[in-house]
Amino acid sequence: MRSFLALLVTSLPVFAQTQAAPAPAPTLAIADVTARGNVDPDDASEMNDALVAQLVADGRLRVVERQQIAKVMREQALSQSGAMSDEVQVRLAQLVGARWIVVGSVQKKGRSLILSLRALDSSTAQVAYAENLKVGSEEQIEAGAKQLARKMEYKLVGAGAPGSTQAANEVVGDFDAGQVKDGARSVALSLALRFPKLTGKLVTVIPDGTASCSFFGGQPFAGEFFEVGGKDDVTGQDSKKGYFLLKSFSQDGCSGRVKRDSGAPITDGDTITSLPLKISVEALEPGPGTQPELAKLLADEVRNALDGMPQFQVANDPQVTAIGRVSGPRGNRTVELQVVDKTGNALQKLSLAASF
Repeated sequence: MRSFLALLVTSLPVFAQTQAAPAPAPTLAIADVTARGNVDPDDASEMNDALVAQLVADGRLRVVERQQIAKVMREQALSQSGAMSDEVQVRLAQLVGARWIVVGSVQKKGRSLILSLRALDSSTAQVAYAENLKVGSEEQIEAGAKQLARKMEYKLVGAGAPGSTQAANEVVGDFDAGQVKDGARSVALSLALRFPKLTGKLVTVIPDGTASCSFFGGQPFAGEFFEVGGKDDVTGQDSKKGYFLLKSFSQDGCSGRVKRDSGAPITDGDTITSLPLKISVEALEPGPGTQPELAKLLADEVRNALDGMPQFQVANDPQVTAIGRVSGPRGNRTVELQVVDKTGNALQKLSLAASF
């Protein structure tokens, strides 16, 4: 009796471990992701790789290796059947031991791309999941494919770790990259209109480099740089004489400091012309209805557009910085920007409606 009890006690841990062993993860096979129309086949490969990476990372479905699928298709001559029908998909899933078989595609729609995903249940031959996702460019294929993978996983096996429901429902790529680029040009043009090229003159120049000034129109800001030009006393020709840094400006007048360049001295009456404004664009904040990918792309495109305009020079050591956010649903978005100087004072504000 005592030996029986000892055997029972030593067997309990093994029994407990056997009972605690988790059930094996259900199996899924990705049969094919195709490039339709004039889509680059590399885009389909990228979508396939992103789907596999997301499913493997989540670990809630076992993904059949592509090599195993290809081997079975060769052995069964399934690759010779042309387009993969539902019957062929079910047969392939059964051969590789998969509960679900998945096919996907990438195709063009205007300047955007449509990612499609469809899962078939091999035990019932019924469609278990089907969805399309529109993304704005090739750069969003990976993010879009991973979103589809999460949504498919949620549909097939339910909620997983905390936060997985939110991840499955988040919106990715709900914009057209070409329209964002056009919108960025409009933003840059609006900024250019608010910072036009300015001209004026030096009224009084003091030997210590201090100078008063006046402008023929427009409103400069403290910290803005100007080129000084005037007639050379010796040659009588117009020439560049140096630079002027505006220190203060008001309706009553303005003042700053001059720095002489090689050549003629800077004198009363010399002209001042604004130099390209050094500007930076900080990462825009995504507001309600707008994805971080869109906010980042818009900021990048605004930088590119500003750098192509004569009034601006995008720089790491800026005189002014543009900050703001983009918000709203597709087709009814708003871009809000303000340009601040080095002290944080707002120089200009704008709010633009955007159709992207």
